[in-house]
Amino acid sequence: MRPGGPSDIPPELQDLITFVRKHSPYYQKLWKDVPAKGAARLQDYPIVDHTSYWAANTSLNSKVITQPQTNGTTNHPKVTFYSKDELRAASQQLGAGIMAAGIRPHDRVANLFYAGEMYGSFLMHVLSLMDLTIPIVHVPIGGSCTSEATIQYMRETSSNIVFATVTTLVKLAEYLISLNESMPDVRILMFAGESFYDDQRGRVGKAFPAAQFRSLVYGSIDGGALGYSINSEDTRLHTVSKPYIILEIAPDGSTPTSKSGVPGTVLVTNLCRTLQPVIRYPSGDRAEWVDYDAGLFRVLGRDKTGVRLGPVTIDIVHLREIIWDAIGSDIGAFQAVITREDKKDTLTLRIGYLPKDPVATKRVIEDSLHEVRPMFRQHVEQGLIGSLRVEFLRMEAFKISPKTGKLAELIDERPT
Repeated sequence: MRPGGPSDIPPELQDLITFVRKHSPYYQKLWKDVPAKGAARLQDYPIVDHTSYWAANTSLNSKVITQPQTNGTTNHPKVTFYSKDELRAASQQLGAGIMAAGIRPHDRVANLFYAGEMYGSFLMHVLSLMDLTIPIVHVPIGGSCTSEATIQYMRETSSNIVFATVTTLVKLAEYLISLNESMPDVRILMFAGESFYDDQRGRVGKAFPAAQFRSLVYGSIDGGALGYSINSEDTRLHTVSKPYIILEIAPDGSTPTSKSGVPGTVLVTNLCRTLQPVIRYPSGDRAEWVDYDAGLFRVLGRDKTGVRLGPVTIDIVHLREIIWDAIGSDIGAFQAVITREDKKDTLTLRIGYLPKDPVATKRVIEDSLHEVRPMFRQHVEQGLIGSLRVEFLRMEAFKISPKTGKLAELIDERPT
């Protein structure tokens, strides 16, 4: 049924909404203006506001979950609650995504996701591999090892499938390239948690020359397994993980569309989550439909990716394109850092590339930025924002989350 049709509420969704409305104080308040008998369409229910949702979801006396709690804290760690049955269902759905990404019987899977500190990615992939119906070997390396140790473990176990963040894959590639080595026996690099840009593929492909690049799954601990990988040519393409997920793409942030090629905010409704409900929850990403009826969509990146310096806004995607065009080569990593210095917002671009002539390369990048965003140059000349800074770094010099292994593309170090 297309969005906005005469009946957008299937029975299983109506049952979930009725249950949640009765048992979740947060959703009771969120839906206070929705008639007691319910709405005719899913889009008539308000979308979840992240700030209020997570403020209400304390570990003790959460107002989001649908069951009373007996222990926890009133502080605000970002904790997602799963029942045992829900966790098993989520791992099975993730397992289906792994199968769709191309895993085969007797593959040897190096799990390089990060474990501990209440992060769920490593655990979820342990559980999902256990639920597969084919025989595989799980190599639980984790994400905290050095690149040297990780490569050693992978070689000792003949790992031919890799589960990792993109940042981890780039780090491993840089390590191998520095030694003039490669790992031609790796068949598929399955990534999750970060976008895999074209300018990173060359470097990673050099270190793993026979490997395909596949999205492991599109999803999150908050929302679940939302979409399954389609092919290795366009790793952004996924199919909605039906019948567990209802995925909306809303160009205005609230009203869904079924038109192809129209970017919008991704809104998630998970029909399997009743303990901590997820109904019209923004995933934080933008996407577009490729074929609505087939559930085929393309992930376009994070929903809020603008670098704002004073009145000047620059899209992260455009910054990356400027750097790629200026360098004319693959880069290992990229970060945009905003600081506050001399009472001015200042942008620093950190680039995982070591040019022969850093000064000339910086000049090309700066000229390209001024051409694309003349407002940036004007505000520098007027003394309203700081001049552009460019740093060329090795991969190990980047700021990477020690908890998740991800590389933040945008770091705002301005005082709040």
